[in-house]
Amino acid sequence: FENVVDSFHVPILHGVFSGPQFVPAMAQMPQVEWSVTERGVRVESWRTLDDGKRLRRVTEAALPTLRVVPSPRLGRSGVVESIGWVLPIDDTHFRIFSFRIYVAGRVRQAGDIGRMRSKMNGKFWWELSEAEHRDFPGDYEAQVSQGPIASHSAEHLRTSDRGVALLRRFLREQLRRVAAGEDPA
Repeated sequence: FENVVDSFHVPILHGVFSGPQFVPAMAQMPQVEWSVTERGVRVESWRTLDDGKRLRRVTEAALPTLRVVPSPRLGRSGVVESIGWVLPIDDTHFRIFSFRIYVAGRVRQAGDIGRMRSKMNGKFWWELSEAEHRDFPGDYEAQVSQGPIASHSAEHLRTSDRGVALLRRFLREQLRRVAAGEDPA
């Protein structure tokens, strides 16, 4: 879930480590501003494109489970093409309902959402060999490499992790509200 507010994971993981997995503009380092909203954490990022235009992207992680993320392919359907939900199952498992069957998205024709699936080295994630997963890591490889429960004490957060820190603080505040008998976001 923290991945949503980490604006630098797209250019680093999906640009530098694995080569541009979306469009070249997404491999560019953005200027970023984070803010706390009544629902969670909002991220605004800007990139200057080759033609001089400025690309503005707005992403939001809204508690308890909503993620609003613009298409990294710079879709033609507006600011946001899909909304997804992260459903916790237990302490170490979750299901993301997004980018396939369980998604609310803007489409022009049947099958558009399925065609949005990422390909690496010309293959869908489930078609990659073990070596290709190692050579072209994506979100799954980055997340599971941290272990079933990430040890935050082993982290070295930097200013680029401000969105992650804000989201964690926001979540702790919601837990405090519940413990106090108040309504969370």
